[in-house]
Amino acid sequence: MGGLMMWWRGRRLTSRQQRRQEEYSYAAGFWRLHGVAVGLSALVFTLVTTAASGQEPSQRLTITPSLSLGERYDDNIFETQTNKQHDFITVLSPGIHVQYLSPTPTLGTPFLLPVFESGRRAPELLLEPTPAPPLDFDYHAIFELFHDDSNQNNVAHRLALTAAWPLAPSLQVRLRELLLVTEEPLGRDERLSDPTGLRPVSQQQRARTIRNEAEGRADVRLGGRLSLGVLFGSLVEDVQVSQELDEFRYTVGTELGYAINVARESRVFLAYQVTFESFRNNGAVPLGGTDASFQVHAISTGVRHELTPTLAIQAALGYSFTTSDAPEDDNHKAVIANVGLIKTFNLGQASLRYARRFISGEGQGGVVLADTLGATAALNLTGKLTARLDGNVSWFDFRSVTTRTLNLNQRFLSVEPSLIYQIIRPWRASVGYTYEYSDFSDNTLANRSDHRLFLGTQFALREWLVAELSYRYGVRRLHGGNATAGDVNEFTGNQVMLTLTASPSFRF
Repeated sequence: MGGLMMWWRGRRLTSRQQRRQEEYSYAAGFWRLHGVAVGLSALVFTLVTTAASGQEPSQRLTITPSLSLGERYDDNIFETQTNKQHDFITVLSPGIHVQYLSPTPTLGTPFLLPVFESGRRAPELLLEPTPAPPLDFDYHAIFELFHDDSNQNNVAHRLALTAAWPLAPSLQVRLRELLLVTEEPLGRDERLSDPTGLRPVSQQQRARTIRNEAEGRADVRLGGRLSLGVLFGSLVEDVQVSQELDEFRYTVGTELGYAINVARESRVFLAYQVTFESFRNNGAVPLGGTDASFQVHAISTGVRHELTPTLAIQAALGYSFTTSDAPEDDNHKAVIANVGLIKTFNLGQASLRYARRFISGEGQGGVVLADTLGATAALNLTGKLTARLDGNVSWFDFRSVTTRTLNLNQRFLSVEPSLIYQIIRPWRASVGYTYEYSDFSDNTLANRSDHRLFLGTQFALREWLVAELSYRYGVRRLHGGNATAGDVNEFTGNQVMLTLTASPSFRF
């Protein structure tokens, strides 16, 4: 993540009125961010204290402060097709990484929300080179100083937390959190869920955004083979783009499970979940969009079963409906389903999944019925070569928007292969490529394709000192159609960056 994390950039010069609106919205976002940071800090402190006081001799707590200094050249800082502006950007990034390592592998303990809510990328289901730590906390601030366009100077933040902790013999808590505060369009690619392509404008325009995504569950063993799970999740997407809506999502649910085969971790479950969706416009409601709030109720029953020691399947079938005070968002009904297959190899792990559920239209708002087919694989091909592949194809049926003149129904495709090669012990190289394509069913809208290429090499000068050289290329193309959707435009851009990172580790 070291090289990818540095690709943050600045803010566009705006009018006085727009800046006042941004300052008000940013202040509100700052206090939300402050509340999240305080809560996470308290959680991390509690878990770290528990780990330090109760760790076994073979367990350890590792704290790694870091400081990175880099210089980046960008030939198109505003991502425009014409009148391109280039600049050199100095990037300073202090951070801290906290890990609690356990000798006990946790690969067989998948982290899942209710099965009907998946259809999302789940990297913790994949085999990692080392056992997944029960606690992993990482935070970085990114200061950017533009040499020519000093008005673009900004500070970005990235915070990631994963925890899977047995607080008691009969109680286990699992949590994932990702917080991104940035003005860099391509810096918003990272997310806990699968990419959707439903926010194309904010991924191109330079504007401050806050994305806070969290999901987790607490499982209580009631006795015998019966268990009760409490599920929760939230999403805050605050974008300073007039063509898109801000989104606020809160999810709560419960799951009652019964183990039918303890040795093979086979269980049946009955689950209920409700999701509260609300939106806020940033000026005018997007073309064909809606900012009405709604709720999604979902009831399902399913089974998880290990067919073999290396092959597990999880499947569920249920019913979902929406409620709202707005007629266009109310009383949508559908059968929902989820099927997931996880296979473990000697070299790694792979998963295949299908999900059908109600989601929001994100930047456009409204109710959308989504069908998603996804696949993920992580393989250690040799002792030096590691490969990963993430991909999904989704069909989005916009159900609630009745006033639009354009049909926003679309198919979205995303493919992300990557390779890491350890040339020698202190020297490694990596390559990653992302392809995304949005195909609108209305032929009057232009289809959209995005290509992003990343090349990087790292050399460890010392165990705690690493130099990195990276290159990134991005291009967006529009295909056919008589109109673009949401002021999305073509562009190409190149970035080159040299970074030096000091990160000494302290083990307890």
